Amino acid sequence: MPVIYRQKGHRKLTKKQQQAKLQRDAAYEIAVQNLSTAFYAKKHNGGVTSQEETAYEQAKAGLWNGYRNWAIANDLYEIVTVEQQLSEAMDSLNDQLDKVNDIRDELGLTLLELK
Repeated sequence: MPVIYRQKGHRKLTKKQQQAKLQRDAAYEIAVQNLSTAFYAKKHNGGVTSQEETAYEQAKAGLWNGYRNWAIANDLYEIVTVEQQLSEAMDSLNDQLDKVNDIRDELGLTLLELK
């Protein structure tokens, strides 16, 4: 299974982490806005080539990956263990099965069960 990261809730962060996150969030947003402003201005004024569009998307992805890597390195994300992933998937499956069985019951059909 691939490693899955989940952003920690604001309350789980230390005051120092919260401040660093706010600063980094602001810097990230400004960088994305600057990148997007230039790109969309050019797009509306005369169009962009597919290479320019690809370069823009790659640059935006690079900004996000840099931010995400920084956040992971600074303990703002937590690893979702395989056991947690299984538990969440099972909960979701059980919820879906309950909904399906409600409909099947209303239609007079045999209920399904997990084995």
